[in-house]
Amino acid sequence: MSPDDGPGYVIDRDADASAWEKAVYSDISIVTQIDDGATPLVDGYEEGRLYSSSNSMPTIVATELGLLGLHADDHVLEIGTGTGWTAALISSFTGGGQVTTVEIDIDVYRQAQANLARAGHDDVRLIHRDGTLGHPSGQPYDAVHVAVGAIEASPAWVEQTRAGGTIVFPWMPTWRYGAFVALRAVGDGTAVGRIESGCSFMMMRGQRSGELRGLGDDVRKRPARIDPQRIAGEWAASIFLNAMLPGVVCTTEQDGGFVLWAHSDTSAAYVTWDEEVGDWIVQYSGDRDLYLEAEEAFLRWISWGCPASDRYGYTATPEGDVVWVDHPGRVVNL
Repeated sequence: MSPDDGPGYVIDRDADASAWEKAVYSDISIVTQIDDGATPLVDGYEEGRLYSSSNSMPTIVATELGLLGLHADDHVLEIGTGTGWTAALISSFTGGGQVTTVEIDIDVYRQAQANLARAGHDDVRLIHRDGTLGHPSGQPYDAVHVAVGAIEASPAWVEQTRAGGTIVFPWMPTWRYGAFVALRAVGDGTAVGRIESGCSFMMMRGQRSGELRGLGDDVRKRPARIDPQRIAGEWAASIFLNAMLPGVVCTTEQDGGFVLWAHSDTSAAYVTWDEEVGDWIVQYSGDRDLYLEAEEAFLRWISWGCPASDRYGYTATPEGDVVWVDHPGRVVNL
């Protein structure tokens, strides 16, 4: 199944080998599991189902591996084995026996094991466990390649990386957009680096945001101070808002007019255009006005000079991760 610019479709290698070959050599991502394996792939995707494993788009893979800056003979830890393809790519470059890859799903693990053996890469060390824990018995690693979305860098990845080594992961916080983060381990339990190009990945099993929280019974209304299309449409601002509003999920819809939803564990906000009033109206419930917080964060981004995306950096620490602008001392989320 391949989610490209059109609807997903089932690829059956036995039924149509040429279509299968065209798909696997195309620059698209190919879904290999739905609903953590509970839904057969042949059933396809329907509303409410979850893409839970895939073979990533080749250009995205190339981007992340480029950020990793590998050298021959590097000892590499990969988080999220999937089909085993990226582990095989890394092993082809670093040399046999240099790659350890961790997969949480037992069925995906078994299929990757078979794939790697069939491709002649059975020297890749495949581990079945939670990837947030890394694989401490194989440390230190020269590089950590994370092939699944994460809300923050796991302290285990930093601890298990040799001083000066690299960690690249898809940073997938909850406000709109994700991005690759490329870090270098300092050697004291911290890692520092930059927020790079945008990306979108399936989330780690324990970090999925859950279902959209609806408005409660205590709905209040007010005019929006800022057009929600401006807040939602600025890529550079979304990095700032991700740092300022941890745990706040933002989604948008276009059908029938622009709509912005924001929700947290305790609150929700719904922003839409009201034809009668002739303005954007915020409906919110819970103990926080989430859209007000988004407006304030957006204005703070403006007051900082609307820093562009290439000015953002990231520091991972055991106490929590921070986003900064220009230098590590100018922290956004404080």
